[in-house]
Parts: sequence; structure tokens; C-alpha cells
Amino acid sequence: MRKIRIVYTIPNFDTAGSGIALLKLVTRIDRHRFEPCIVCMHDRGRLFQTAIASGIPIHLHPYLTPQHPRFRFLRGILQTARFFRSLGADIVFSYHYAPDLSEVFAARLSGARFLYVKKNMGWYGPSHKQWRIKTWLAHAITVQNRDMLDYFFKGMQKARIISIGVDRSEFQPTHPDVQLRDELSQGSRDRIILCVANLVPKKGIRYLIEAFSRSIHKDSCRLVIVGNHDTPLWVETCQLVTTSGLDGRVIFTGKRFDVNRFYSLADLFILPSTGDEGAPIVIQEAMASGVPVLTTSVPGNRDQLEELPGQIVPPCDAAALHEAIDRMLSMDKSGIDQIREMQMSILKRRYSLENEVLMHEELYFEIMNEKAYTRGHLSK
Repeated sequence: MRKIRIVYTIPNFDTAGSGIALLKLVTRIDRHRFEPCIVCMHDRGRLFQTAIASGIPIHLHPYLTPQHPRFRFLRGILQTARFFRSLGADIVFSYHYAPDLSEVFAARLSGARFLYVKKNMGWYGPSHKQWRIKTWLAHAITVQNRDMLDYFFKGMQKARIISIGVDRSEFQPTHPDVQLRDELSQGSRDRIILCVANLVPKKGIRYLIEAFSRSIHKDSCRLVIVGNHDTPLWVETCQLVTTSGLDGRVIFTGKRFDVNRFYSLADLFILPSTGDEGAPIVIQEAMASGVPVLTTSVPGNRDQLEELPGQIVPPCDAAALHEAIDRMLSMDKSGIDQIREMQMSILKRRYSLENEVLMHEELYFEIMNEKAYTRGHLSK
């Protein structure tokens, strides 16, 4: 039986989130029925070496073409269509965050089915028309939260939610990392409030620091923020830490590739986003690591904790966040254990990596008009 050839496209492996999600899917699909490869624009980025090591064929090709000038746009589409055809693509699956049209035109011209994953809440504004055209030409769209489905694809059969799954072999409850504790100069009695986010306005770090400064637990806790802080907000944020009397209590680690070690030390994880998210995998990572989670009621975040409304607070509300922090840190062991159990139940039912892979495989068969199957072979 001929395998279905799937070409996964991603502009680069510089942005770890999308690249990691793609690699977790591609390396797990049924190789008895599918033949995957990846097309990327360049070989920069630390994650590119991980992609090479996966053993999945990777092709470097400028498959995206600017829309202007028009003659170059048309030439680029034709060249990419020939390239997709040379790969024998049955399906082209785009992991591009933007509404680029050259890719979908090229895929359709090559004779392949075209899918894309909607990873963010961008839709309206200057790019609205392009999103609509891309959606109209696509054979299927996967979306990552319920708000996306309701806002952009309501009633559209070709769109469906396939949530990103967390790798529970990588993220699981573990003993505290003593070496990392020493690196952070964590006192023997200090508890850790952890946030994994870059220092950009949408992540709400300002409100987190303000909430922490009001907490009754601030003198016995450290707030550790893991993520890129080389941004325009850095000076302003440092000033806020100082004026809040939190020098030595707030630690910025910068970008790290060993985030799972930080979860081992965390007593509470917080993602205080002020704006729309796609489906932040860090929430699932924290839950899988056995860390109680607090987050804000914004698209992408609230989906993941909708069954635990006591752990969701309004965005941009430092007072509500500080009250939630105090409540969570004041719980006894039985209360925390109950939260951990409920979070793990959510992961198993809704954010299983195995389920994510199976749902994608079923979608591939559906758009190729092939029969339903069980893992590894066609069902009888």
C-alpha cells in the first residue's frame, strides 16, 4: 500500500515553540502509512540541529514568495509548485503563523491537499482578506483553542480543534533539582513562583510583579521569570522591581533550554497574559510536572483550565492575581494534591500527545478520502 507523502513546511526553527510542536508530531506519526518530510527556509536556529537529528528528511527551499512585484510572485509560486511536485507531496501542511498566500497557491497548483494550523488569534486588520483566501483554498484547518473556532471558523466543517499535546516523558513530577536551586541561591525555606514567558507586553509580567509585591508570602518566596528579557521593557521592569521593594526576590534567568528543571522547583506556576494566546504549551508543561497553575481569562489560556475556574483570574488585574496567589500558597497539602490530580486528569483527557498524533492521522486520511484505520493498518 502506497504511503501518503506529507510535506510539513515551517519558515524557520528559530522560534522554538512551533518547531518543537512540529517535531513532536512528525516524529510520532505512523511511518507504515505516512512518509513525512520538512521544508524550511534556512538552517539557522538551535532547534534546526534537533530537527536534523530526528532523521526526518529536511529540505531547504525558499518556498515563501512576497506578493510584490506580481511577476516575481507568480514565478515564485510556479517554482514552489514544481518543488512540491518533485517531493511527491500528497499533503502540504503549513506551520506558518502568517496568512501567506504563495504557499497555498503553490500547493494547490502542485496537486497536493493543503492544510494549515492556526496558531494565533490574528485575523482582522490588513491581513483579514488574506486569511479568508487562505482558508477558502485550504482543504482543512486545525485550530488550537475554542475561541479561534468560534471567532474565525464558526460552522466551517473543514476547521477543527486539535490541541497541542504535552510530552509527559519529558515533563513529569521529579525531585527538586538541587544544582539549579544552588544556581538560583534559593534559600532552604524559599518557595518558588515560576513564570515562563518572554518580557513583552502581552505576557503581563508587570501585573505579576505588582501582584507578587502585595502577597503576604513575598518574604518567603522567589519569583523566577524564565524567558528572553532583552527587550524594550527591561529597564522599566527593573525599576518596577526596585520600587516594589523586591530586589533579590525577583529573578530573571533569560532564555533557557532546560525549562523542565525549573518546574521541579516550582510551588506555583503563573502565566499572566493580558492578550490573546494560541495554546501556550507552558501551561501544560507545568501541569504535567505536578505544579499548580494560575492563568488569566484570555483565549488560549482559559481553554486549558476551564474545568478549574478558581485558577483563572481576569487579565490586567494585579489585585485579583495577588488574592489568587495568596489563596494557592496558603493551601494545605491535601488541597494542592487535589489540584494536581485534577490538572493531570485534564492533560490525560484533552492534551495527550498520543491523541494529538492520532487526530492528525485521521484528518490526513479524511482529506485523502481514504478509509478509517487503526494504528499501523487499515481497519477491517
